[in-house]
Amino acid sequence: MPQFIVYFAQYHEDFRLAELEALSKLENVAIEYDASTYSLESPFLIVNINSVEEATKLVRRGILVRNIIEYWGHGSTYEELFARVKENPEKWADFKTCSFKFNVEAFGRTLTQKEKVAIINTFKFLAFEGPIRMKNPDAEFIVREEYPVTNNASQAETPAMIWFGRLVGQGSRELIDKFDVKKRRYLGNTTMDAELSLVMANQALARPGTLVYDPFVGTGSFLLTCSHFGACSMGSDIDGRQIRGTAGFRLGVDGISANFEQYGVGDRVLDTAVFDICRNPWRSGPMFDAIVTDPPYGVRAGAKRLGRKDGTNPDISFKIVEGVENYKREDYYPPTIPYEMSDLVSDLLEFAAEKLVVGGRLVYWLPTVADEYDPKDIPEHPALKLVANSEQPFRSWSRRLITMEKIAPLESSHKLSTPEHNPAHKNFPVVGGGAAGFYTAARLLAKTTDVNIDIFEKLPAPHGLVRYGVAPDHPEVKNCMSKFDEVANNARVRYFGNVAIDGHDKPSGLSVNMLRSVYDGVVLSYGASEDRRLNIPGEDGHENNVGVISARRFVAWYNGLPEAQDLEPDLTSHDRVVIIGHGNVALDCARILLTPPHVLEKTDITSNATDKLKQSKIRHVEMVGRRGPLQVSFTTKELREMTKIENVQIVSDVELVNSECESSEGRDYLSQMRPLKRMMDLLRKHAVSPTDPRATQASKTFTLKFLMSPQEVVYDGDMQKLRFQANGLEGSPADARAVAKDATVDIPCAMALRSIGYASTPLDGVPFDAKRRLVPNIAGRVIDNENNVVEGLYVSGWIKRGPVGVIATTMQDAYRTADAIVMDLANNAIGHSASQAKVNQMLAQANIDQNRVSNEGWKRLEQFEFAAGEARGKPREKVTSVQKMLDIIRDK
Repeated sequence: MPQFIVYFAQYHEDFRLAELEALSKLENVAIEYDASTYSLESPFLIVNINSVEEATKLVRRGILVRNIIEYWGHGSTYEELFARVKENPEKWADFKTCSFKFNVEAFGRTLTQKEKVAIINTFKFLAFEGPIRMKNPDAEFIVREEYPVTNNASQAETPAMIWFGRLVGQGSRELIDKFDVKKRRYLGNTTMDAELSLVMANQALARPGTLVYDPFVGTGSFLLTCSHFGACSMGSDIDGRQIRGTAGFRLGVDGISANFEQYGVGDRVLDTAVFDICRNPWRSGPMFDAIVTDPPYGVRAGAKRLGRKDGTNPDISFKIVEGVENYKREDYYPPTIPYEMSDLVSDLLEFAAEKLVVGGRLVYWLPTVADEYDPKDIPEHPALKLVANSEQPFRSWSRRLITMEKIAPLESSHKLSTPEHNPAHKNFPVVGGGAAGFYTAARLLAKTTDVNIDIFEKLPAPHGLVRYGVAPDHPEVKNCMSKFDEVANNARVRYFGNVAIDGHDKPSGLSVNMLRSVYDGVVLSYGASEDRRLNIPGEDGHENNVGVISARRFVAWYNGLPEAQDLEPDLTSHDRVVIIGHGNVALDCARILLTPPHVLEKTDITSNATDKLKQSKIRHVEMVGRRGPLQVSFTTKELREMTKIENVQIVSDVELVNSECESSEGRDYLSQMRPLKRMMDLLRKHAVSPTDPRATQASKTFTLKFLMSPQEVVYDGDMQKLRFQANGLEGSPADARAVAKDATVDIPCAMALRSIGYASTPLDGVPFDAKRRLVPNIAGRVIDNENNVVEGLYVSGWIKRGPVGVIATTMQDAYRTADAIVMDLANNAIGHSASQAKVNQMLAQANIDQNRVSNEGWKRLEQFEFAAGEARGKPREKVTSVQKMLDIIRDK
């Protein structure tokens, strides 16, 4: 196939390939390219296309494509370029006598006119005989010098690459100016900028004969751009004031219809309407070719849905105002309640799966926290396929343009609607009162009207790792507890605290089999209560030395988990602690050990822990991993927090970090892993080598060590040392393996923490994968050893997927499990014979109420903790004894 050079704009680099693929589908032009040659730092890409005509057609409505050039050659020097050009002299013949011009520019450097003329003269060997014509020539030849990107203000003197060919097509970047929001008659505070609106129209494959819909239309940016490209469009919004023009920046101009008139697309914008997308009037079944939208997540304006807050007077809508019922007035805005982001996205995907035609596209924005983003956080739906995921980074957060395509008709097994075949209530227990359990319950409540939920938690206090695992100096992560309170307060939910299911730490008279005998289904979400061991000699300590203790247990100790309060961490026998592992939990431990106690005591860390930390002699924390810097598992956010601890110097093997990042493989890998690149940039900015005076003279240090595997704990009297074996790396950065070397290194320390992963435990009567330490499942449905689905048994959270991910990951995972339950209910696969009476009878026979802590009891305990915390100037003072918890709850 002939080769062409796509010359991209150096803007929105992460969107360019996605748009190019969309243009290929729009114009029905087949393209081939080597994705490994694409770089965000370069505007050039070689693409194979069948003909010049198809190349011209491909880019004609491109927004991030400047132009396309018939490939004649490229090289790192002009000699190399000329040699390639001379390999195909037949290309010259067609242009021997036609009029022509040369267009010479540089990317990454400014060329003088004299330099440009000199470059043109080097192409005399082409021996063109036709006239030079600067306007409308028969052929325009492009020379582009590409200079390397540097980290300083100076420009490179020699190009990294020189590209040459004949211009054969132009993009449509002039539309950016045409649709500039500053030129529009009407706009609002959420108006999307022109460039991205146009890109989204391309991603949506907007074209004549298609119908595009925006359910959060606002001021109509997407209707404008999609209709410009020939599509018919429609929009709706819960707030009619934006549509009518009574809530924008430029008022009195007939709202968004003024823009449609201005740009001449009024005949293709079918209509806009005012309603809540959750209660829409659309007929059932597919009808749209694309749904393009920017949901109001709350970054600029919070999302709302119809509803009344508790205590709101329902008669206010019917109040007579100036002789007219309130709800009939043009400026009427219906009562609303907040629309949580997770629910909004889930509802949007479900809506798209039903309303899109097969092959139709959903194009929407999704905000993510830059330092915590994981591809697993992108919501999924069985009827939709992810086509593109492009990031627009800001500072601490990003927004991602997600493009999904409907791949098949929405079967009944895909529908997440409430089952209507049986009005009787269904009953489900959730085993485990942590984040996974509560999010599963929340989703079930949202997607059904006939499901009752009993949440069983072995401790009196709910919320699992949100309470006992999230770092005390990360209060924002615990905001989800308000969502959990909403769940617990729901009339269809009962909380059974202090009730363990067989297989937990204490017997309660209940087992999974007993639950299955009376409930319609059982959800297991009890997480991972153990940790992986190193299995090295000396790990369990010797005489007065504690050896290697679990980071999980250390975290539980300072966070107040009752079963961890007998831990006696050694913080005084030496000034050094070694942490084995390169994950976020390891960084949490390091931060707690090095943060001044007066800072921590303002958080919800236990007073017992701060008292112990005030006596600590730990001044140096070394975090050791078996692989290299490009294989670490912690996030930029956690590392950045280490840079802000008072009087702590970050230390690392700077030479190793630089060599790994600057190698050709490292650069290619980091160009594809932008969060990791940001983290490496941060590490390189703050870290110094161990011999640097800033490290040797620092009062406190945090050291990141790589390529070391623990071999044994060596004891010498009251002293303990960790012996490590040095490693090398084999393989690419993506799948690098640690390979042992002969050398060993000893590190003396007060204690060592192992942070190499949590592990789940089995429950009687439940299949368990002992190797992976989780319950085997397909999409949350438990399977047995022969891969058969175990009817009515489900898993959610870490017991389902393993101990990975953040709270947002757990939420999405829990929602998928709940969706599977709703599907099974809709298909009548579960829920045949259970009743609330049978459930209550079984619980009474097991004498559960004798030990049970209800939600009211938990709230009594929480109020006690709030009051105790307020007296100490902190959010809460956790009660760390189960017996004391029960005494408080029972007013003893």
